[in-house]
Amino acid sequence: MNTDQSNPFLYGSAWVRVDFHLHTRADKEFAYTGADNDFVSAYVDRLQRAGIGAGVITNHNKFNLDEFKALRKKASKAEIGLFPGVELSVNDGANGVHTLVVFSEDWIRDGQDYINQFLTNAFTGRAKAQFEQENGRTNDNLLQTLQMLETYNRDFFVIFAHVEAASGLWNELDGGRLQELAAQPLIQKYCLAFQKVRTHDKPNAKCRTKVKMWWPLYPAEVEGSDPKNLDEIGRGESSFVKIGDFGFDALKFALKDFPYRIAKSPEKAKHSHINAIRFDGGLLDGTRVPFSPHMNCLIGIQGSGKSSILECIRYALGVPFGEKSQDRDYKEALLPYVLKSGGKVVVEATDKHGEQYEVHRILNHSPNVFVNGAAKPGISIRETIVCKPLYFGQKDLSAAGKDFGHDLVEKLVGDTLKSVRQRISNVVGELQTTTNALISIQNDADLLQERQEQLNDINFRLEQFDKYGVKDTLEKQVEFKRDAAFCEKVDDTVQEWYDALEGSIADAEEAVGELVVPDSKSNADFFKKYGLKLEALRKTLTDGKALLKSVEKAQKDLLKLHAELTKKAAGLAEEFAKTERELAKTLTEKGASSIQPDTYVKLTERKASLAAAITDLRKKVSKGSARRDAVLKALTSLDDAWRDEFKQIGITLNKINSAQGALKIEPAFKGDKAKLLQKMEEVFQGTGIRKESYKALSEQYTDFAAIFRDLEEAAKVTKGKGDIFRERFSENLFDLLGFQVPNSYDVTYHGKPLKSHSLGQRASAMMLFLLSQDDSDLLMIDQPEDDLDSQTIYEEVVKLLRKLKSGRQFIFATHNANFPVLGDAESVSACSITDNAINVASGSIDTKECQAKIVSIMEGGVEAFERRKTIYEIWRSAN
Repeated sequence: MNTDQSNPFLYGSAWVRVDFHLHTRADKEFAYTGADNDFVSAYVDRLQRAGIGAGVITNHNKFNLDEFKALRKKASKAEIGLFPGVELSVNDGANGVHTLVVFSEDWIRDGQDYINQFLTNAFTGRAKAQFEQENGRTNDNLLQTLQMLETYNRDFFVIFAHVEAASGLWNELDGGRLQELAAQPLIQKYCLAFQKVRTHDKPNAKCRTKVKMWWPLYPAEVEGSDPKNLDEIGRGESSFVKIGDFGFDALKFALKDFPYRIAKSPEKAKHSHINAIRFDGGLLDGTRVPFSPHMNCLIGIQGSGKSSILECIRYALGVPFGEKSQDRDYKEALLPYVLKSGGKVVVEATDKHGEQYEVHRILNHSPNVFVNGAAKPGISIRETIVCKPLYFGQKDLSAAGKDFGHDLVEKLVGDTLKSVRQRISNVVGELQTTTNALISIQNDADLLQERQEQLNDINFRLEQFDKYGVKDTLEKQVEFKRDAAFCEKVDDTVQEWYDALEGSIADAEEAVGELVVPDSKSNADFFKKYGLKLEALRKTLTDGKALLKSVEKAQKDLLKLHAELTKKAAGLAEEFAKTERELAKTLTEKGASSIQPDTYVKLTERKASLAAAITDLRKKVSKGSARRDAVLKALTSLDDAWRDEFKQIGITLNKINSAQGALKIEPAFKGDKAKLLQKMEEVFQGTGIRKESYKALSEQYTDFAAIFRDLEEAAKVTKGKGDIFRERFSENLFDLLGFQVPNSYDVTYHGKPLKSHSLGQRASAMMLFLLSQDDSDLLMIDQPEDDLDSQTIYEEVVKLLRKLKSGRQFIFATHNANFPVLGDAESVSACSITDNAINVASGSIDTKECQAKIVSIMEGGVEAFERRKTIYEIWRSAN
């Protein structure tokens, strides 16, 4: 496969500047003073500098075969195509009509020179010196000349030179004669262009407007420099032709198809597009498949690999299948089959601004973006590189079942919703925090009751100790324990404060240290004052460090005092032990040996701990109302975010709907009640709540947030299962409140639900709809002809594609010849497969090789194609 970047047709058909009216030194009117051996190089160099990619050598009534061959050989090395021709002064009108005749290769093939044979016959009876100049005139008029050219049974076409100037067709013939010529079949067949049309509409003069009235099959308008020396090559206005090969047939077809293939300036792709896909490993190892920015077709017999290439492009760009994609298992299986383990695909792409990118993706890995060989993380492939690419696999066009509208909308607008969906995600995070906090209130209430019961028990037990005077005896020991606990709490609090302060200062020091006053020329005075304030801010860090030292000193002092208390308590240990022994002896004497003094101390400690915990729990439980309010606030924010998402979808759909009138998508906010009902049945499964209750709830409430706000009344709908309903609702609070009831989408075609139409109608509607989506720069469809009849493909799809493909990129994997042939695809890639490899041959439809593959693959071979052609011609003659 040719990967030479200098090849103008590397990516298929391309716009090339063509000069249809060139002269050389073989022409008596052309002045050249340089060395003979330098002429060919100088001529081709001048063509290059003028930006001419193709030209027709049309000397006056003369053709020099040796010179032409030398020029063409040199030009081909510079990727310039030259065509043989002649500027013929035809004996018509008052002064003759200058006509450019362009000849096919057959006129000079295998060393033959039928062009000069023709010229000899056209000027029979005259010596070359008499007619090889500008004013020499043939013996025959235009029609006779065309008849003579036809006798050679070799293809040609004519262009009328400088039509408004002397010896030009319009200047030499009157309106009646022009009308007479325009009606002639030979003129219609061979006259493909007017050169150098300048006057559009001018009263009392021949002009474009009048000639179009006289000449119904008005041909292309082209340009030619008509140079008289090297410096004049390329002068004047330009003509560009879209061709994919420097062959006569390609140039001739371009002129016949001039609305799409001839232009005054090249049509440059302003949309993002992919340039090629490369493969490293697998069945396509080492293969590079180039693509035109416009229309591309992957062709091949069934199982040849064309769908595999399309799937690899989709995978590399990260374009989703869609939830309702048909044959998903088959499509997903293509990747490991083609790429194999460790296989990599690389997509070369160009964004709207002309920037070049490469997207690399290894099988089962995430894609990576590279610019000039360097990885660039964070670049959005489907927004920055290739804008909103769309993919539809086999049978996807006709898929219009359940949830089809949602799936279609996601494909069309999903990428535009990233920011609002990120906002939704953030609010959902807030909702989770608030619901967790609310749930914890109930847990705290249960814990508070438990702790209160424990405290009541301890108080009762301590009362038993008081009956025997234990409290008074151990008061000093208990007090020491309580005081020590307080000091420990202070130690922990101070340490937390110190750690937080130290971390905060360190973070601030790093952040402030990175702030550098800009060297602004426009605001120098402002930043002089601003810099002083910034310096004052930096000094606060010093104050902060001083505060940290103060805290550290206070901490040390408190720890020292705490140590003194601990030492004092340790010094009293023997005293406390003696007191406990004496108390135990006394209690035994009184018959209360089961009451142990050390138990009293532990109970007292536990009482203090429980009392503190109960105080904290009461504070938390008292915040229940505030926490419920926080949940409601988060729900309001989430609902606002969902509505903003819906609004953005609505704006996009309005634009989409207004772009065409047949297929409409109408959204409904939270309209998918079936999903709400399904979620209820899933969460409340096993509770005994009847389906009728779920249905009633789904009809009465828009979502679970609405149920939460009205939980008591909603519970009544469950008919005796209210307690279970409330309990299960609370257990799954976040799961329910965070559930987004999907929007619903009503898709209609000509006012009727799309799913009520036939498969063919659905596919046609979807195809035309997708072609109207000019926001998507790339549309990939695998076998768009599935469920489409050939008449629809040509009349409704292909004709529209021809108009649209200049502004978007299309890649079709197809078996239908209408797409590459009648759609005039810029690039065609023919796929074939062997046991161990997929082979791809890419090129323009203008090349003989590509045409042969289309006939072989898509028409059943030359024999089948010719037989059908013969039968059709018989039918046409019979009718």
